[in-house]
Amino acid sequence: MDCHYRDRPDRAIRRLLVGLARFNTFSKVSLIGLAFFMSACGVATNRLADNELGPKTIGRHVLTADGTQKAGWPGSGTEFAFEGTKATIEITDGGRGFMDLRVNDQASILELKLGTHKYVLVESETLNDFHIRLTRRSESYDTGLFELSVPELEGEFTPFTSRPRKLLFLGDSITAGFGVAGTSKTCENAPKLHAPLESYAHLTAEALNADAHLIAISGRGVIHNWDSNPAPVMPEQIDLALPDRPDMKWDHSKFQPDAVIVLLGTNDWSVIDPGQEAFRTGYRDMLSELRHDFKNAHIATVGGPLLSGDKGAAIRDGRDWALAELGDPNISSLDVELADYGVIWSCSYHPGKTSMKKMANALINHFEDVLGWDAEAVIMPSRIQAPAVLPEGGQAHFGKRLEEISTLPPIIGGTVLIGDSITEGWLSYKKIETYPFNLPVANHGVGWDVTEGADLRLPLVEPSEPSQIFIKIGTNDISLNVPLAEMERHFNGLLSGLRNQEPQAELFVQSVLPREADKLERVSRVNAMQAKLAQKYAASYIDLTEVFAAQDGTLRKDLTYDGLHLNEAGYAVWGEALSPYIK
Repeated sequence: MDCHYRDRPDRAIRRLLVGLARFNTFSKVSLIGLAFFMSACGVATNRLADNELGPKTIGRHVLTADGTQKAGWPGSGTEFAFEGTKATIEITDGGRGFMDLRVNDQASILELKLGTHKYVLVESETLNDFHIRLTRRSESYDTGLFELSVPELEGEFTPFTSRPRKLLFLGDSITAGFGVAGTSKTCENAPKLHAPLESYAHLTAEALNADAHLIAISGRGVIHNWDSNPAPVMPEQIDLALPDRPDMKWDHSKFQPDAVIVLLGTNDWSVIDPGQEAFRTGYRDMLSELRHDFKNAHIATVGGPLLSGDKGAAIRDGRDWALAELGDPNISSLDVELADYGVIWSCSYHPGKTSMKKMANALINHFEDVLGWDAEAVIMPSRIQAPAVLPEGGQAHFGKRLEEISTLPPIIGGTVLIGDSITEGWLSYKKIETYPFNLPVANHGVGWDVTEGADLRLPLVEPSEPSQIFIKIGTNDISLNVPLAEMERHFNGLLSGLRNQEPQAELFVQSVLPREADKLERVSRVNAMQAKLAQKYAASYIDLTEVFAAQDGTLRKDLTYDGLHLNEAGYAVWGEALSPYIK
């Protein structure tokens, strides 16, 4: 057989095989014949090769004889690269589970069905290179264990770069990423809102270019679980391959971490006093077991961030006593704190996205100090500052409203209102008969605010997935003599950001309401500018002038109490004007 080809013969033949397989243009016998030809010529087929091409397990697991991966830890799953057109995988689940799917740089959430089903991970009309990571989002206590088959490809596995470091995290809900996808301390827990990839643990691992194993279960402690749950505490999980399965032991030689990170104690102390001496000895024994299993690993013990006062001090006392007892120079300690701005909280009083990033940066800096590891810090969201043009009272109110807005639950399929005091005023008048919004509403109105402030506040919309966004801003710019060119720059930034950030949402731009006679010409120019930009970004423009203007063009006196802000009758008219546009 003549197998002399230019460059890479496998690529051309593989393209033919994949194409024929997709469109069923070859018989089974012909495909087998071509596969034999490829094998004889040294061309790789779709089978796993001996040189470790193929899927890589992420996190602790149990492998069955047929290659099925049983797992249950948050963030566990599979990773592989391939060249081809399609990848599918069979997953067995209890029916409430969610997976994080990353295809190259695109992230999505895969919702699982009850039982065993095949899921398409990626599909393309053309031959491409893909790097896929599929990891568990929800926790085992909520959705049970899951099973992953070996991926099936229309194409072939290709190599991908391994990460040089290994990290093991031993923790509770904070490490597991409980509720991190939520943005309110009071939001209701749901499996989809768990997000281990957004926990401090995975953020740290990504920054340090490390593989991470998360041994973490919500509600568990060192010697006592949060709700007096008799299930095994976390030190009893150290040797397990699957959560709460003492019959499934883990072989530590499969994953010897460079560093072990321990963040535990919150559940021991949050409800009861477990006893200081018992906690001290339990913490010491846990560290002794970790040292026995991971003789060369650096162990970092982390305090915080949820308990303060006497309870926080009790956790630090137990940790510090244990470190003094062991006298191990390769064990260190640090404390982490919640963020003081941004998304501070997530569901059930857990750290929010910004807090997780701050915690990760503290850990990254700690490893740079104690181990000399150099890594870029996790990028923190910009602190939103009140526009300098606002007077002192306006700046104070801006900060107060940002705190209130940041605690709102995310809006999925509802309405977000962006504006100034007139929009904020809906909070007082939303119970009137003509209030037009029936779906969930997030009111992002900020009294005193200007167009620049609305642009700066764009990140506050990001946690939501609204179906409609109504914007009404600009009247304070007129009062404060903000140049029209500056208004246009910020309004363009606001619409551009919303269009990119919330592509699923309908955008509505509402005109600035009529003002005093000496400001009407400026109102007209602002409205013309906003209408032009609304058209640029495919937003609907709602001109409210006709229903609010008196015969002389000023705001109707029966709809306002001061010539600028609306009274109850004014909100009733506004609601009626918006009703045709609202789903």
